[in-house]
Amino acid sequence: MITQPQADQAMLDAERHVLRAEFQQAMEAFARARLFFHKTGDRDGEAIAMLRTGELELGQGHTLRARDALFEALALFTEEAEDSDCSAAEVLLSEALHLDGESDKAMRHAEAALARAEKAGNLYGEARAYMQMGRIDLDAGRSDLALERLGHARRLYEEAGNGLHEATALSAMAGVLRDTGRPDAAHEALEQAADLYAMNGDHLDEATTRMDIGRLLATLGARDDAREAFSVAARLNGEAGHLAGEAEALLEAGRLEAREAPKRALKLLRHAADLFGHAGLDVRRAQAEREAAGLRA
Repeated sequence: MITQPQADQAMLDAERHVLRAEFQQAMEAFARARLFFHKTGDRDGEAIAMLRTGELELGQGHTLRARDALFEALALFTEEAEDSDCSAAEVLLSEALHLDGESDKAMRHAEAALARAEKAGNLYGEARAYMQMGRIDLDAGRSDLALERLGHARRLYEEAGNGLHEATALSAMAGVLRDTGRPDAAHEALEQAADLYAMNGDHLDEATTRMDIGRLLATLGARDDAREAFSVAARLNGEAGHLAGEAEALLEAGRLEAREAPKRALKLLRHAADLFGHAGLDVRRAQAEREAAGLRA
């Protein structure tokens, strides 16, 4: 006879496999946990096992399997289920539907996720739902509404003390601001995001954001500031051992210098090509070499 502690242990085993990136073993453990919860009559336990299965499937890009698992989770949850758990299932289902191009259904589930999170007083859940709604609006061409919802998410993440996700929201806002002709506001949002990533020790996302800052400043003609942003991005990626990221920053820096400082640009492009080669990115290496050859010509 299966007992509740055995079902709980199966869930713990599954989570350990997830932490170790042992995804097939995790799937099998979640399936085992679901069966154990079923045998003990714990529908909400079953639902959580299916929720985590759906989340894992979505993370692996298996949207159809994720949808099946998440629909099943929502069908299993009882009236006594935690609203935060139901909200998580709804927002994940929204993400899967959105990826499959079913935007109207995705929005309905995002709205359901928001309502559940608000009922639970879960600021993180509310913010995640607003982020998802903003992404759907953005893909539908509703830029102003997307910006409003992303701003809601940003404020909720800030209130919840979640700096990393606040930075993600700011980066998304910056993209909308840039694309709708508000470069100064986009620059401000990106600088805030970069600072938050730095404060939270996420130096790779900080580097990516510095790259975005550099590209934006280059389009505005702020060459010195753009050069500094690319330099910081290259340094951060280099310190993290991220060769491809370092190479991309050097490539952008070389392009920036190509007209006014071709010798320096050539050096940067050659360095970028070498790093792309070491990273095994032969197509990017060839691109950097072509641009360097163009300067020599």
